[in-house]
Amino acid sequence: MENNEPRELPSNGKPVERLENPPQPVKDASGASESRQTSDEQLQGIAVALSTQNAILKDIKAELASRASYDAAKEKAIDKLSEELKLYRDNFIFQSQKPVFVELIMLYDNLTQTLNLLEGGQAHDADTCLTVKNNLRNIKEELLEILYRRDVTPFVEHPETLDYKLHKTVGTVTTGVEGENNKVDAIRKTGFCWNDKVIRPEEVVIKKYRKP
Repeated sequence: MENNEPRELPSNGKPVERLENPPQPVKDASGASESRQTSDEQLQGIAVALSTQNAILKDIKAELASRASYDAAKEKAIDKLSEELKLYRDNFIFQSQKPVFVELIMLYDNLTQTLNLLEGGQAHDADTCLTVKNNLRNIKEELLEILYRRDVTPFVEHPETLDYKLHKTVGTVTTGVEGENNKVDAIRKTGFCWNDKVIRPEEVVIKKYRKP
């Protein structure tokens, strides 16, 4: 089938032939080189960033390891200090209480000797009873001496009327005299104090008024 499309005629009157595969424009070599250069720079930047992150991670890891080691050393030091303080405390308590123990052991020996005299099978004569009495009196004095050395003293004053700070009522007796109400009738146990502080109140029997 013939192509009836008119052909262009050049100025010289000859027809111009059309090329089936016209040549493509040639790409600029400098553009391709610039693109590759940009890609290389990006890769290099990524590599630098990764390297920096790796260095930071290494520093963090080293810091964590250092802190873990520090915490372990600190815990070990605290345990050692606690153990040393316990030993010091136990030794201090022992050394401070040892004299009391020694004195109490001496009293124990005296009491044992007195009991041996009382528990003998033979009848006790007057001399044996006197010896026991003297031994008990000496034990009482030794006990008071132990307390005195530690500023523990028996009450010097004994109020005649009930004082709730100094007295503990262990019994009552009836009185028909109203003015004798709450008067101390008898002392059952002596009170003791330490530097004006009551350790044990005095145990007393007091009078209670009853209307006849």
